[in-house]
Amino acid sequence: MELPFHQLAESKDVASVIALVVLEGLLSGDNALVLAIMVRHLPKEQQKKALLYGLGGAFFFRLIAILFATVILKQWWLQAIGAAYLILISVKHFVGAASEKEVKPVGKGFWPTVIAVELTDIAFAVDSVLAGITFINNDGKKIWVVLFGAIIGIVLLRFAAGAFVRILDRYPVLDHVAYALVAWVGVKLAFLAGNAYTSSIPHMSQLVFWVVLVSIAVGGTLIARRYAEEPTQEEQDSADLVEDAQDMEFEQPKIDTV
Repeated sequence: MELPFHQLAESKDVASVIALVVLEGLLSGDNALVLAIMVRHLPKEQQKKALLYGLGGAFFFRLIAILFATVILKQWWLQAIGAAYLILISVKHFVGAASEKEVKPVGKGFWPTVIAVELTDIAFAVDSVLAGITFINNDGKKIWVVLFGAIIGIVLLRFAAGAFVRILDRYPVLDHVAYALVAWVGVKLAFLAGNAYTSSIPHMSQLVFWVVLVSIAVGGTLIARRYAEEPTQEEQDSADLVEDAQDMEFEQPKIDTV
């Protein structure tokens, strides 16, 4: 089906969209949880305000990242950097999990905390768009899939991040599943970059990509269900904080940050 701006939608794109929605949901929950932990050292009301800025920044930087999606499609070296980045953050996640390292509060005042949160938002926005690019095989007529995935991420951060945080608290293995999926997406993006650089490097087989992707998702979900945990009070507080920030209006009375 022909879409505006020379875009093309096909029935096979449904699988890509569903996979992106699932991945964006898990990453949105993980992102929101990280932001909630980063602001935890602030007074209660300032926590909500700082996290509100953080969620707002996540929306903004995802929109900016969308604008650069078409540029990344045309530059193999940007794709290569993106592939390395996705694989690196996945490795870092598993290394941190193995050593039981946890995200810690920033430990600064209100505005320094907000700045740290916004810088983290930039990394999250890059994750979102790079994942979307991987699913369209450098086809400029499918850029709508990337845009759709990024928009879904924005919507989930705005309305469902708290719910996903609670899911991750209940099934913590899903956090590892999300990063395993990100790593596999990074491998696919590396093949795309290689093929864009030289035709001697083949595209990854779509069958291989989807078989591994579905195996990680299904297998990981089964394992997550087996190792479900009761959320701790601290985890429940983080989820509550995310939901409170989502419910806040941007027009708030000025908070004394001195």
